[in-house]
Amino acid sequence: METTFRSRRPLLAAIAGAAVLASLLPLPAMAQDKTLTVMMWGATWERIFKPLAADFKKETGITLEVANQTTATEGLAKLQATRNKPQVDVWFTNESTALRAGTDKQLFVPLDPAKIPNIKTLMKGAGSDMFAGVYYGAVGIVYRPDLVPGGKITSWDDLWKPEFKNKVSLPVPTIFPGKMIIIASLLNGGTATNPDPGIEFLGKVKSNVIFHNADAQARRALAQGELWAVVTTPSAVGALRDQKIPVAMVSPKPTPLFFEGMMMVRSGKEDLAATFINKVLSPEWQRYITESYNMGPTRQDVPASASFKEVVPKPGDAVIVDEEFMNLNLGKWTEKFNAMAGK
Repeated sequence: METTFRSRRPLLAAIAGAAVLASLLPLPAMAQDKTLTVMMWGATWERIFKPLAADFKKETGITLEVANQTTATEGLAKLQATRNKPQVDVWFTNESTALRAGTDKQLFVPLDPAKIPNIKTLMKGAGSDMFAGVYYGAVGIVYRPDLVPGGKITSWDDLWKPEFKNKVSLPVPTIFPGKMIIIASLLNGGTATNPDPGIEFLGKVKSNVIFHNADAQARRALAQGELWAVVTTPSAVGALRDQKIPVAMVSPKPTPLFFEGMMMVRSGKEDLAATFINKVLSPEWQRYITESYNMGPTRQDVPASASFKEVVPKPGDAVIVDEEFMNLNLGKWTEKFNAMAGK
C-alpha cells in the first residue's frame, strides 16, 4: 500500500502543475466559450429565435442567449457604453441605424462572405459589408375589426376621425426611424425629405392620438382592446392571430418599406457569430421567419408567406425611404417632434 501511495505522487504533482499552467494560459489558447449573446427586440426573440435555439445548439454546439432592447437606438447606446468589454456578439437593428453604426469599425466587424456565404443570396438592398438584412416589412395600420367603427379601416384619414379619439397609437420617430413623420408629411403636401408639414400635422392631431415609444407595449394595448389601431408592422398580425385575437392590417398609400437585420460586434466571438448569421440567412430559417413572423424573407429564393403578401402595399402605394438621408437627419427630426409634442 505504501509503495502504491508513493508512486502516485509524481502523477498528482504533474496534474496539479498542469492545472496551474492552464489557469495562466490566455483565453484564446483554451476552449472557446460557445455561448453567443444576441441583442434584439423581445418579440423577435420570442417569435423567431427562441423556438429555433435548441436545434441550433444541437447542430452547432452554440448556445444562444438574448439581450433585450426596446429600440435600435437604445441598443446602439448600450453597445457603445460597453465597447471596452463587449457583452453582445450579434446585434439586430434597422437599416437606418445600421448605416450610422457601421462607420464604427472598432466596435463592429465587416461581414465576410467567405464565412457567411448565404449573404450572397440576399435581395438587392438587403445587405452590405456591415449589415445583413433578415426580413423586410411595411409600416402600416394594424387594427381590431371587432372594435373599430364599421369594422374596417381603409386609409390613413380614418385614424384622425373624432370617433377614434385616444384609440390610435403612433410610433415616435426613433421607432421605425422617421417613418411616421414621412407618412404624415406625404399626406400633407410635404416630401420624404421635408418633415415640417408632417410634424405640423402631428401637432394638430396629438390631442386625439397616443404616441408610443415601445412597439411591444402598443401591441399589448391593442391585444387588450385598450387601443383600436396601432401603426406598426405585419409581424404584429401573426402574433395577435396566434392569441386568437381578431386583427387585420391595411397598408394604404403612402406605406414605407424597411429592412431589419444583423451586425457583428467585435467581441472576440466572430467565428461563432458568422455561423449564426449564416444560419439565419439559410433557406430553412428564412422560410420559418416569413411563416412564423409574417415578414418578408430577404433571401431571393424563398417566397414570402401568403399572410405577408396579403398586407404589403399595392404597387404604387409603397414608399422607399432614403435611409442614408434618414440616418443623417433623424436627430434633427426627433428634436422638432419632441418640441411639438411638449407644447
